[in-house]
Amino acid sequence: MDKTKELLLLSYFRRNARETLTKISKKTKIPVSTIFDKLKKYEGNIINKHTCLINFKKLGFNLKVNILFKLKKDNREDFQEFLKKHSKVNSVFRINNGFDYLVEGIFRDIKELQDFGDETEKFDIADRKDFFILDDIKREDFLSKEIHLELIGLNS
Repeated sequence: MDKTKELLLLSYFRRNARETLTKISKKTKIPVSTIFDKLKKYEGNIINKHTCLINFKKLGFNLKVNILFKLKKDNREDFQEFLKKHSKVNSVFRINNGFDYLVEGIFRDIKELQDFGDETEKFDIADRKDFFILDDIKREDFLSKEIHLELIGLNS
């Protein structure tokens, strides 16, 4: 299968991970067996996990906060483990440009955010900046549409 068709399949998987292989086959004109084989090949390699995007506000989690952390070098590994295990942490990214981590936290209210901040104090944080996410405008969209194939020069 050529690269264009493989990326087309990935765009369908990104669009809706629950779409049936039969429907994807009809839309792409790729046999179901080929799609199944490609999906199994991608899982754990190109596809990290199948998931859904949740509206946390509708579940009572009214604060989504991106937090930048700068730590002293001797605390980074312990702090990273703390972040990976913390129930309020949705995503963690290792970054540069003066900070060490970008953390997306999901909280019911300011008190939960403050409690999280209190828990981080034991790591001797050198700097911290909070950015409150007011609204998701666009999320997890890249490579979900056929136009993305054009962007990477595979579908002219």
